[in-house]
Amino acid sequence: MITNVAQHYSDLFAPEFFVLVCLIALVGHEWRAGSTEARAGPARLGAQLGVIALAWALGLAIYLGVPALFETTPEWAPDATGSAGLGLGMGLVWGVWRRRAWGGHVPTFALALIVVTVPHLLITPFWDVSSHVTYALVPAGVVVLVAMRFLPLGLIAIGMVPARPLAGAHTWPEAIGGVVLSVAVLAAIARLRFGARDGSAVGGTGA
Repeated sequence: MITNVAQHYSDLFAPEFFVLVCLIALVGHEWRAGSTEARAGPARLGAQLGVIALAWALGLAIYLGVPALFETTPEWAPDATGSAGLGLGMGLVWGVWRRRAWGGHVPTFALALIVVTVPHLLITPFWDVSSHVTYALVPAGVVVLVAMRFLPLGLIAIGMVPARPLAGAHTWPEAIGGVVLSVAVLAAIARLRFGARDGSAVGGTGA
């Protein structure tokens, strides 16, 4: 019973969906806030959602397409291609947002995911650190740093920590390893983006 519930939880909030939900929630937050840097009409919002859709398609293409090119792949290949796809997709988001000056929070979100992807890719061939935990805590952590109204997303992400071992997909140390990796990246992002430059943004409701 518990195993089935944990597996359904893992599937429902899988990285390819949960990261997208957090990102769209953040775009909506900036759009509704209407600050000087984030003020946008429907046309710009449509363009932003189009970039996100393209980045998501790129990530899925790498995740699903690269293993299909080989007859056999190691057990860690899906995690590696998933991370690589997500990292490249977020690179696209980061680049377009910065170039078009569409606001500061989405590039921070994308950068956090790019940064956590590097050690995750290096660790994955040697130790099966939980991708579900890592790619739940990092995006949820960034949006909670932006605004406390996103705390429910943070709670969902925390729920992924016990869900993975209970589903039999990871050991407890592998799930905790995802926590440690995520917290390290979030601490750096909080200090660099929200701490020294804009302390009021941490837990606030501004754009």
